[in-house]
Amino acid sequence: MKTLLTSGRRRGPRAAGPLLIVLVIAAVAAFLAGFALFWNVGSRVAGGGFDVGFPGFGRTDSTHQVEAAPSSGARYPVSVAFDPIKYRDARYVPVKGIHVSSWIAGSEELLAKQLALCDRTEINAMVVEVKDDLGFLAYDTDIPLAEELGLEDPRIKDIDAFIATLNKHGVIPIARVVSFKDDRLANKRPEWGVQSKNGGLWEDYKGISFLNPYDERVWEYLIDVAEDAAAKGFREIQFDYVRFPSDGKISDTVYPGKDRLMEDAIAGFLEYARGRLEKRGVWVSADVFGLTVHVKDDLGIGQKVEKVARNVDIVSPMIYPSHYYAGSYNLKDPNSSPYEVVRFAMLDSGRRLNGSGAIVRPWLQDFSLDGVAYGPDEVRAQIRAAEELGYTEWILWDPSVTYTEAALNPE
Repeated sequence: MKTLLTSGRRRGPRAAGPLLIVLVIAAVAAFLAGFALFWNVGSRVAGGGFDVGFPGFGRTDSTHQVEAAPSSGARYPVSVAFDPIKYRDARYVPVKGIHVSSWIAGSEELLAKQLALCDRTEINAMVVEVKDDLGFLAYDTDIPLAEELGLEDPRIKDIDAFIATLNKHGVIPIARVVSFKDDRLANKRPEWGVQSKNGGLWEDYKGISFLNPYDERVWEYLIDVAEDAAAKGFREIQFDYVRFPSDGKISDTVYPGKDRLMEDAIAGFLEYARGRLEKRGVWVSADVFGLTVHVKDDLGIGQKVEKVARNVDIVSPMIYPSHYYAGSYNLKDPNSSPYEVVRFAMLDSGRRLNGSGAIVRPWLQDFSLDGVAYGPDEVRAQIRAAEELGYTEWILWDPSVTYTEAALNPE
């Protein structure tokens, strides 16, 4: 073999060995780094010491750390080589959030107070009301039907500036999209609504109408809203009221096009929604009643929790102690037992959703109701109950948007 000379040193067959070894080691290291990143994609706890799901991959493995989310909005490049699902999941950050109404989001002064709370504490996400439970959209969208039917009420005047402000503060923007409770669209498009046996639209006890979860025209509209929010920079779409109505004379309801069980209609909508939305680099979550993790049926509203969890990235049971009946979990007064209620509910969540591939991120109570005052001790007790079981995520709800800072850890 031909001998090479470099700087007076012989580089023949034997001398090339160390270089070859170095190259092989470098190649292996690069492969392992890429492999680790691949399997680290989207790792998220499906329940305190239980399996970890990989959204987009349908796998389970052990817990991993993931890098922080980018500070810019989710306006991802479009190319054949770019995979928005991997890009999204590799940057997942566990959420500790608060709900913010569209009225608060649209007020510079009131929003500043919530941002200051985020800056000072562990709160790193805001669930923002993009579509409310009357059917109004909170900003000027690019949805023709919404403009045609007058469904917009732009409380957030400049959605781009709003998203940029949240990003500047390191706050993850989550879009709350109230789904099938929509009095305004139901009345604008009566044929899309839940019908009454007595003729016309069905109404609940408050005179509110619902959209028909079996009607795929409704699905398309809701996903149009979600896709618009994703295009504006929201990193997660959270479907609320993703269920059939519960408060009213249910025996009078009529669902045109009913072709399957209620629970399968809801699961089908979520499956279709995630299929559309994950391509845009956003996560999909769904709110469910707290009792769904305890009962075996769908509560008569289509929320069979296992089926919901299999079709979203995150499932959020609303575990408000004030909403549990006396005797629930053998507790005389659940509202006065915030730690116990959340602990029992999260144990149920782990048993029911282990291996589903979805994270369990509970809604917790930060409001007072029925004579029981909730302050720092009560709010912190709920957080502690979830975190002691290994859950790393939660969201606080207070309809007045006045959160208890003393219950939160500093940033």
